[in-house]
Amino acid sequence: MKKIALLLALSSRLALADPAAKCTGLAGAPLNSGVTIQSATMVPATATLPEHCDVLGTIWPEAKFAVKLPTAWNHRFEMVGNGGTAGTISLSSMESGLKKGFATASTDTGHDAAKEPLASFAYPSETNPNGRRKGIDFGYLAVHETAVLAKDIIKAYYGEPPRYSYWVGCSTGGRQGLMEAQRFPEDFDGLVVGAPVLNGTGNNMRLIWNAQAQAGPGEIATAKLPLLADAVYKKCDTVDGLQDGLIDDPRRCAFDPARDLPKCAGDTDGPACFTGAQVEALRKIYDGVRNSKGNLIFPGQPLGAEILAPTGATGELRSGWQGVIAGTSHASLARAESYMRFLFLDPAPGPTWNFKMYDFDSDPPKMGAPAAIVDAADADLRPLKQRGGKILQYHGWADPLITPLISVNYYEAALEKMGTKETGILPAVHGSRHVPLRRGRRLRHGGLVYAADRLGGKGDCARKINRHTRRGKRNQTHPPAVPVSRSRALQRNRQCRRC
Repeated sequence: MKKIALLLALSSRLALADPAAKCTGLAGAPLNSGVTIQSATMVPATATLPEHCDVLGTIWPEAKFAVKLPTAWNHRFEMVGNGGTAGTISLSSMESGLKKGFATASTDTGHDAAKEPLASFAYPSETNPNGRRKGIDFGYLAVHETAVLAKDIIKAYYGEPPRYSYWVGCSTGGRQGLMEAQRFPEDFDGLVVGAPVLNGTGNNMRLIWNAQAQAGPGEIATAKLPLLADAVYKKCDTVDGLQDGLIDDPRRCAFDPARDLPKCAGDTDGPACFTGAQVEALRKIYDGVRNSKGNLIFPGQPLGAEILAPTGATGELRSGWQGVIAGTSHASLARAESYMRFLFLDPAPGPTWNFKMYDFDSDPPKMGAPAAIVDAADADLRPLKQRGGKILQYHGWADPLITPLISVNYYEAALEKMGTKETGILPAVHGSRHVPLRRGRRLRHGGLVYAADRLGGKGDCARKINRHTRRGKRNQTHPPAVPVSRSRALQRNRQCRRC
């Protein structure tokens, strides 16, 4: 009560001040004892950004945050997510909302990626005494505490709370959004959740599985990916009735590496064929993670990401598998190894562990406690739905980094858990890779801001987003229990490596 009274008093005082005075006055705001405001600076308008108050600070123990408060405020709040293992404040993503008048916020989730690369931040030591807490902050707590704090700062600065609050994030940011919807449904009214690594423990186990399958003679060379892509699309492209270079629903295609790929004569490796070991590696990658009894413990890679597509600023043609699935030497495997060394196994094995040491019988149970902290797998969204909250969730069928099957499975689990056809999720699983691009560029964050505003605030965008045009007819974006968008524009979207 004392904190609320002090905030109200501060809000009344600041409401009478000019923007610069209000901004500097935030440095003395009576916030929680674990919060430190490092600076509160008025930033003049530029050619690209409006005038705004830039607030920087730290939440105990090490979670840095930024809040940007535009002078011309639209009475809305938007928080943006992180990518990869986080460790930086998403300042560039904040700018899109700021340009549209949103008060915006972001957190580094409690660690500095430059000092603690990948998942090493979560490994307790004499030089890292807060390691265990950093794992919790990364998992869910830093985002929630920043959201609550940002709303307090907004109220202190403008004299009133935001009318609507939104979340926009993809990949790790998508997981963070679902975690908010599940654990803290009161934080946001609308959430845009893209390519969420909602089962990070399982998905990184899958990356380890893929690497083990290729260790030795089964390794899939980058040079063979065009050959693989041609075979997959020859088999699967026309399953939906159209030959257009798109696989509408990869689950409908019965591609078999042992039957549909050219075999090397005498099992001697060559550029235009696959050896028996390579065929077996591909079978394991597509089939999914299994233990020694043959039980499936995590889904495999759907068909479609093999295709070559323009990538990056240069438009270089690259397979979606390149740098993510093919081979045993790439950044995605390095990240998966780091997660297992420091965060996803209990007890953490430490820096000497490598992917060849993972045991698919004995190690999955060791991931239970970490999964409770970092995985956003709770399908019960009733608290969010009851307060009118909505989620726009999208995931590319051709995502090689985070299997889209976890998004499909989550949507169907939410339907079953809630006993209704209406979950509050507006699903869209389209044919892009990890994080969609538009015309060779990243899907513009501003469009996601608009979507979030319409989802949680006003209008009938929820209904309109859930429709598309297909062969001149209006249809729903997903048949029953299969959230698939067949929009041709969406399916031609391409990827970025980190969002």
